[in-house]
Amino acid sequence: MQYRNKLKEEDQNEQLKTVSFIISQVVAKYISRRVIPERERGDVEMAITEKYLLKREKIHQAFEGRSKLTTYYTAVINRMCCEVIRKEQKHWYAVEENEYTYKPESGSAAYDTARLTLLKEEMKRFSFALILFNDLLAKVILFLKYYFEIPIKDEEIHAYAGLKKDQAAAILGQRSGLAKAEVNEKLAELVLLVEDKKVGGDAIRMWTNKQIDILIARMNGDNQRYHNRETITIMLEIHAHSA
Repeated sequence: MQYRNKLKEEDQNEQLKTVSFIISQVVAKYISRRVIPERERGDVEMAITEKYLLKREKIHQAFEGRSKLTTYYTAVINRMCCEVIRKEQKHWYAVEENEYTYKPESGSAAYDTARLTLLKEEMKRFSFALILFNDLLAKVILFLKYYFEIPIKDEEIHAYAGLKKDQAAAILGQRSGLAKAEVNEKLAELVLLVEDKKVGGDAIRMWTNKQIDILIARMNGDNQRYHNRETITIMLEIHAHSA
């Protein structure tokens, strides 16, 4: 409660300035990674700002002080940005350049087409990297989506938990606002239910990190710097949307 009161006491103008700065930083990150076209910067920032303003009270109520306020804002804004990416990405690359109000640089349409082709190829590689988990695939997808706070489908819970899917769903419950330690404990409880194995939250943390590292290694190949946890999260978001 004291953290919520702190939020209420914070000057709203300063609060919005902080959020606006974080929004610009998050969008810039995705633009630098060629996920969002530069021409969409303003629209994406506006879309995220509108999402934030509409959900501001709920966002503040969910803050419990387990991290710095700016870290919490960044996580929330990052999730909102991914929502915009999932919704708008097909439109960004389907619309002809000359439908925009400014004149693009020569060859930009061809550049965007090449970029979309590259993204599709990367997603194919990502899907193949997931398939290589074989019998662990359902568990990996479910655990990583829960870990990264990506919406989970009922069929994904069923794929891992089988007939215990309802009990599994009850254990997972509401993911929003949980600290990583709480996430690991819930997943440990899920393992006990489904696999009849008693493991601790720390063991779940190490297992999850190992699967993430495996995915990064498979995606990077010889280039050890291109993909990281953030790009893996984005690709998992896109994969979830396209599946």
